[in-house]
Amino acid sequence: MAVLSELSEILLKRFKDVPNVTKEDTDLWIERSMLEHGFDANADVPRNQIMLVLMYAEWDGTLQIALKAAHYFEYKDGEETVDKRNVSEQYRNIAAELWRNYERKKAEGAGNIGGSKVYFMSRVDR
Repeated sequence: MAVLSELSEILLKRFKDVPNVTKEDTDLWIERSMLEHGFDANADVPRNQIMLVLMYAEWDGTLQIALKAAHYFEYKDGEETVDKRNVSEQYRNIAAELWRNYERKKAEGAGNIGGSKVYFMSRVDR
């Protein structure tokens, strides 16, 4: 079992090298993830669902960072050039990969959430 503050600390360690990510940020990301998975913000998350909650919060955090970085710019001054336009795109690419990992874990039935998907193939002759 883990509570919001414990999960937030784990997530903060994952984002330790990302500039300007604070404990308040990770608290919000974990809280949203807990709500998304049916837990109250002050509830204990069962051990078998901790990974799903963390993976969702990691994805959400990466998207939030991409939104904050969307205003980055390109600057040229004589010989000096600064180009940060791709920062947001890179975070969005990371977020997409994190979402695929989350969906894969959820499809495995981790934490008794999800577990099966049905796909219907279209007929070739139609």
